Amino acid sequence: MLSTASAQGGIASCCRKASSTQIHRDLLKNYYVQEQPACALQIVVFTTLRGKKICSDPTNLWTKTSMAYLDGKNWQRQNLTSHRRRHH
Repeated sequence: MLSTASAQGGIASCCRKASSTQIHRDLLKNYYVQEQPACALQIVVFTTLRGKKICSDPTNLWTKTSMAYLDGKNWQRQNLTSHRRRHH
């Protein structure tokens, strides 16, 4: 990863290339999409439960399925939280 100044005045960490690393999705915590122009490449950046960053190609099948898995996991967590609030 490379640190660069962002348009908002902060420091952004940018992936300079996609990694071929593919870990079990249960070890993933979250992800974000690295956007241009702040960073030179559009890359999906996964964060593991241990805080490591994995820079992934957004067109890769593992990347897409891992994003969908995390989206579903977050959706379930949000619904469970809102369900608890309504019934207490």
